[in-house]
Amino acid sequence: PTPASQTPEALRDALSALVSPLQAHAQRVAIASTGIIRDGSLLALNPHNLGGLLHFPLVKTLEQLTNLPTIAINDAQAAAWAEFQALDGDITDMVFITVSTGVGGGVVSGCKLLTGPGGLAGHIGHTLADPHGPVCGCGRTGCVEAIASGRGIA
Repeated sequence: PTPASQTPEALRDALSALVSPLQAHAQRVAIASTGIIRDGSLLALNPHNLGGLLHFPLVKTLEQLTNLPTIAINDAQAAAWAEFQALDGDITDMVFITVSTGVGGGVVSGCKLLTGPGGLAGHIGHTLADPHGPVCGCGRTGCVEAIASGRGIA
């Protein structure tokens, strides 16, 4: 779970507590996280979903904590890839949408997961749905996430 604290140190401490018991048996670290993953860093379009954090060097931090090679990907994109892997081999393209704290998604095209140059491929949560809708955590008005996420529905 994402720590409620708004500090990078609190997230680092939570990650340390999570990986420490597993480190002796691991050869590498792979993490799927909410938010935009760009160049190994976690970026938040909606900081409220990350306890207020806007940016966190996720891969670098985990490599420092574990001394293991580390990769990171957006959680919805990871889920899209996992669902695609379970499909019939004749399917080459799919779109995956998840609705929870936020609204995210992933796209597989030509049997390849698309992440996009900015890490946003499939991320539909901040697509305009209603120009007169509620204000989203990202600061814009009427985003899909502000209307259809768990927070938006509650």
